[in-house]
Amino acid sequence: MKKILVSLLLVGSFQLFAIENIERVLIEKAETPEQKQVVKEYLLKIANEHEALSKRYLKMSKATKGGKAVYQSNRKEEMEEIAKQFADDAKMYRDEANKLK
Repeated sequence: MKKILVSLLLVGSFQLFAIENIERVLIEKAETPEQKQVVKEYLLKIANEHEALSKRYLKMSKATKGGKAVYQSNRKEEMEEIAKQFADDAKMYRDEANKLK
């Protein structure tokens, strides 16, 4: 049961990663300096949220909840992988935001 829940969590999390099509449209359609500023603020907000999630998953990877060593090891690896993906995603959002001037 726990493996199924973790798998669902991972599948659900992957949908959060990478810049969505709607965000790409926002970036492309922003023409005026005001529009670009609003889109930039939005992208930076998302980047900050993803950085916070990355830190949270790293903390979760270090927490022990008891149980078998194999389960603990697998859980730690999964949480670290999710944290890395959120960190990479945050960097991508920051890069896109910095392109807007």
